[in-house]
Amino acid sequence: MKVHELASHTGVRKAADIAASEIRRQILEGFLAPGQRLIEAELMNQLPVARRVLREAFLILAADGLIELQHQRGACVRRMTRADLAELFQMRECLEGFAAALAATRSKQHNHPVWLLEARAVWLNNDVLDNELAHMENNVPLHDGIVAMAGNTRLQAALKVFELPGYRLQFLRLLDRAQRAISARQHIDIIDAIVAGKSAQAEKLMRAHVRRAGELAQMIPGLA
Repeated sequence: MKVHELASHTGVRKAADIAASEIRRQILEGFLAPGQRLIEAELMNQLPVARRVLREAFLILAADGLIELQHQRGACVRRMTRADLAELFQMRECLEGFAAALAATRSKQHNHPVWLLEARAVWLNNDVLDNELAHMENNVPLHDGIVAMAGNTRLQAALKVFELPGYRLQFLRLLDRAQRAISARQHIDIIDAIVAGKSAQAEKLMRAHVRRAGELAQMIPGLA
């Protein structure tokens, strides 16, 4: 590959990464539903990107398991079965438990991160109990923050494969106030274990938390 061709390919890949990130956000937040076809013309206009960039973005998302590429039918958001979700949460339980353990080890070695203590205060607030959207908006950053705190980039990359494509809002609607209260208490206990540097306890609590979420996810309507 010549230098100018390499530069051109690098530019396409960078643009495709950005486009894939935006489409990923729309899938995970439920704006693009499971089974929904991704219309190239609409996305090219919305993002906006060239067809070559969009198709590169599709390849990225397909590799992440978020979309399916169908011969002569284009791309669509991947549908998940109950078995798919069970496997997904089994993997998340292992990986997020490991992340919590690593985060606790790092917390013991360094000063406690301010964001973690601030997150603890949020989960004591009634807003995350009374408002399902507030619950989600604080849930995702906490889990992502703990994974980032683990300091293992390969772990972060692995967890991206086990996102909850298109079902996050449906899952959220399964949680009534009592369920959100249980989730909040679990988050606080996980944070306390990480701040105290108790890696085994942090892993145990995180695994139990993710396992419970997986059990609730089986109740999402419309799964095959």
